Amino acid sequence: MEDFNLKVNDRINVMIERKAYKTLIIDVQDDFLRINLPVNEGEYLMLHVNEKIEFNSYLDEGRCYKFYSKVISRGKEGNIIYYKISKPFDIKKIQRRSFFRVDLFDMIEYKIITNIDKEDVDSVPYKEGFMVDLSGGGLKLKVKDDIKRDDLILIRMAIKGAEIEAKCDTVRIENTEDKEKLCGLKFLNITPAQTDTIIQGLFEIVRKQRSKL
Repeated sequence: MEDFNLKVNDRINVMIERKAYKTLIIDVQDDFLRINLPVNEGEYLMLHVNEKIEFNSYLDEGRCYKFYSKVISRGKEGNIIYYKISKPFDIKKIQRRSFFRVDLFDMIEYKIITNIDKEDVDSVPYKEGFMVDLSGGGLKLKVKDDIKRDDLILIRMAIKGAEIEAKCDTVRIENTEDKEKLCGLKFLNITPAQTDTIIQGLFEIVRKQRSKL
């Protein structure tokens, strides 16, 4: 595929049972790549020689791909564990821009609106929560509130100079070590224009991050 070209420092995802483990390309050769140890929220992924692995890559705006590689070997340089993988094969361009997710640590506003009548929502005050990542389809929010699965959450945040307010469904909850809640939120009523604003903002953040590497 002509417009598919992986480079050193590109960030890609290893997909295992619909779970994305983030990794970084640390070397590109004619017949293999090297990646560092894939990780998802502190959980490291061990790969096996000859294992066929699915990857997702979000290289630039409008360029999202799925591909496969085989694990050739595992090695270590200093304290860095790496995997040598084959050149990508079965490369397909995918239309999953709304799932493009970026670690983004920022304070946003939220309020729980479960069982609150529409006309009473404005009377409920916003609280501050800590956003830890964002995509066009949702975000992760760390809060002290006792949010429950399937609670409806109204969030308000600023991205690319625009204020975005969206209703979210709580699809996942984890208890953190500091006794707070890490909530996976899915946007319910976000508009295509708002999604595009978020995606464009995320690609700008990624470009800035890469320029600093």
